[in-house]
Amino acid sequence: MKNIGYKVPKENKEIFLCPALDRIPGLVQENKLKMNGFKLKINGIPFQALRNKTREELLRKAVLYTNGIKSLLRWQGRHGQHPLIPTNKGEHRGLSLPPLNRQLSIEIPQHQDELHVKGQFLDYESIKNVPIIQTGHEPILYHPGVWIKNHLIHLLAKRLGGIGVNMIVDNDGCNMGFMYVPILSEESASVGKVSLVKNKDHVAYEEIVIDDFGSILQFKEEVIDLLSKNAFREDVKTIMEDVQTMFEQFTDRIGGYYQQGCSDMVGLLTAARISLEEDFGIENLEIPISWMCDTDGFYHFLLHILYDAGRFAKIYNEKLTEYRGIHKIRSKANPLPDLKVLGDSVELPFWVWKAGGQRARCYALNNGDDIKITDRIDTLVILKKSKDSMENISRLKTLKESGFKIRPRAITTTMFSRLFFSDVFIHGIGGAKYDTITDEIIKEFFGIDPPGFVTISATLFLPFDAYDLDESVLYDSQRIIDDMRYNPERYAQKETQSEPEFMSRVEEKQGLLKMMAVGNAEEKRRYFNRIKELNKLMLSRITPEIQKKQNEMQTISSKLAYNEVVRFREYPVCLYSMKVLSEYLLNIFS
Repeated sequence: MKNIGYKVPKENKEIFLCPALDRIPGLVQENKLKMNGFKLKINGIPFQALRNKTREELLRKAVLYTNGIKSLLRWQGRHGQHPLIPTNKGEHRGLSLPPLNRQLSIEIPQHQDELHVKGQFLDYESIKNVPIIQTGHEPILYHPGVWIKNHLIHLLAKRLGGIGVNMIVDNDGCNMGFMYVPILSEESASVGKVSLVKNKDHVAYEEIVIDDFGSILQFKEEVIDLLSKNAFREDVKTIMEDVQTMFEQFTDRIGGYYQQGCSDMVGLLTAARISLEEDFGIENLEIPISWMCDTDGFYHFLLHILYDAGRFAKIYNEKLTEYRGIHKIRSKANPLPDLKVLGDSVELPFWVWKAGGQRARCYALNNGDDIKITDRIDTLVILKKSKDSMENISRLKTLKESGFKIRPRAITTTMFSRLFFSDVFIHGIGGAKYDTITDEIIKEFFGIDPPGFVTISATLFLPFDAYDLDESVLYDSQRIIDDMRYNPERYAQKETQSEPEFMSRVEEKQGLLKMMAVGNAEEKRRYFNRIKELNKLMLSRITPEIQKKQNEMQTISSKLAYNEVVRFREYPVCLYSMKVLSEYLLNIFS
């Protein structure tokens, strides 16, 4: 297993990319050749045949979903934005509530022989060969280090004549339903956190519906309230005006989409992000994992693992153990928990839950000819080992009809995408480290050499000036204060040093220090206690000097805290002015 030592870029406008940009086209071609040579079968179907069919299924769904999102943007473009401005009475001016909140819904038309993507028509043969450059992330408020992936897949797709696809990881638990805000008030500097949704950590993003317009307005007002605390300095005030303007425009877009009837969190945030990406000429397709799971390709992938769940769990757990050993991780919960195997019950690398509920772990229970899919409470569906895969897939599809959802977990999410859809996957640094585990599982479970992936990350700070100092200055100040307590005579004013009483104490201390070198244990203890008394007496004469140094240290601490806030890299892109974003992102790959 590889030990990837990638680190998040720390400096402003720094970028990490591996492999280098000019090597990625070669990697795409290498991956294509590699996957074209795979000889394995999935449920009796040749790998290439299933991959080609899955690519077609997923591209069609991506086009449909993206067109649905863009229909929200086009409507708002025709009707204008609706600022979320409360009146004095607390009413909402300029944005009327929709008569019925609904989740984004797009009807899927009948199968067509050709697929229209980015101005070109793709037939089945073209879909087999067109380079698909994929990335993915949770449907949250991206910071620049995440958003850079979307820019890269667009660039690569353009250069390679391919298609960029962003996978919306809407099956993750909603533990990032908030944004960070800089607070540079006079009292202290800190990073604030404002939640759009609360207490939904165990609920998948795809289940989050914003059913009250007031929560959007409250979110906006809380952020603006924090930003307004930064108006005490003119240099900060000017930048904050740009920050607030950008944020208001972004949230006004969300409000406009909500007015059109889109009330699901995934749709709202995706539409707002795509609207911003259009300003940069980005033309990627979007597909939520929830949509990817409604394809025959995904069901075949699920069934292939399900049929050999015990072996998969064994390999999965062994590779996690190996990863923990390499990275010296003691906790068995990190980076991911093992899959549980108890008798005939095997935990699957998938989530399952009832629509509207919380995610639950999914298990396969072997009982004779039956394979029962369960959440440990209820049996959700029963598959038959004696039946062919299509019949069992038909049984799996009844889960959706019953209101149950089955979704991949972290490793199986990228495993499915890398093997059955994309020609190269673009990871962030965290995802790249985890996918070293995925690579090893693919090698052993499928018996193939996994396709390579790309890793990218970047850091872009908000345009505040930082103080030119680091923590070493603080340590130096603390060292001086400590020395003042142990050697106060070194820091006394000249007038004090010339006083007879002070001079006498200094001479006595120097004599005691010499005597400690030759005294026995009892004498050394007595000399040491006397030196402490002398230091205390002399310390009282340098109180102003100590106070001055402590004040300096407090000032340094405040400046370092300020630097941490202005050099924080996870503020969302909706706080950066278009000028700052454009100057960085439009030239980052040139």
